[in-house]
Amino acid sequence: MESPLLALPTELLALLPQHLANIEDFKELSSTCRRFRDICSLVSPKTILRLAAASSRVFFRPDPYFLVAATAEQIADWALLGEENMNRFRSALKNGMAGLSALHASRFTTFNPVIDLIDQCAGKQWYQVEDFWHGGRSDAETIHCEPECALFEIAVYGSLFRSTLKANLDHRKGLDLDTRLDFIKYCIGHWFRDNYKGFAVQQYGPYRIRWDNPHPKREQHSIRHILKSCRWNAAWEKARALCGADFEGADFDSDCRQRLWLNAVQIQGLEAFEMLTPGGADRWKGRLLELRDKIERLDLNRMQSDEKDMHGNIFALDCPILEDEIFLCSSGMWPRYS
Repeated sequence: MESPLLALPTELLALLPQHLANIEDFKELSSTCRRFRDICSLVSPKTILRLAAASSRVFFRPDPYFLVAATAEQIADWALLGEENMNRFRSALKNGMAGLSALHASRFTTFNPVIDLIDQCAGKQWYQVEDFWHGGRSDAETIHCEPECALFEIAVYGSLFRSTLKANLDHRKGLDLDTRLDFIKYCIGHWFRDNYKGFAVQQYGPYRIRWDNPHPKREQHSIRHILKSCRWNAAWEKARALCGADFEGADFDSDCRQRLWLNAVQIQGLEAFEMLTPGGADRWKGRLLELRDKIERLDLNRMQSDEKDMHGNIFALDCPILEDEIFLCSSGMWPRYS
């Protein structure tokens, strides 16, 4: 016997998903019968995201990194629509990752292998080597790294700012350096926050002073360590090799193009990690060739930045380069360099 509920007009039944508690309820509703399956297929992405967020601590871990990474590019596009949106976006950044959170099957084929790679670069596997401090690791240092969180921090940066990279390579404006530094300061926290000369943090998000709010971990330091890791870069080198040679040479021009190229491949958002899986890079070849061609034809004289770190060194290019921007934010903890 057909349920009386199904006698209701489709317009009324379509309102049901808005009143569900979480994504599990949505899944159960969609599997009830063919009519509800069809109705659930038309539910707005906003409703799906709300239901997913309600289940984030069970199905979308780490929370909130997973869902933020999945929606970051749309957030960036929205922020670029106007000054008011940009101000709200920067305000949200100051609450850390949780301020931005206001894909489960791919996790096992793409994300878990990359999380394992990060663990080998800066996590427990990296530490578990004989004589770690005495030649066991050439890059031995004190690192606190949570590989899952590190992956999504890199992914979110890419999703937020790859549209800016694309605009900058065409000599157009995107999200500016101050906005990118706000993301790094507040969403990739760092305990060494008092000596940001010119890059001071305010008491928001991870820096909010409360008795139950510990100092942020050295996440910026661990991300920079990963990006400089030989193992990490060797994995990405295989993807770049599909597009021909890197930009070689000791001159400033070649060095800048190579840094852009190394970075650009890695900040293509959450799905970019597919390049590190077997056969994944082949599916990116067309996009990578286009990206490399733009970098090769780029007029570097139009990309110069006036920003300096606390030691007075020029910040080379006004273009999203995650490693450089992390160094800029945390330069207070490094000795003066030449």
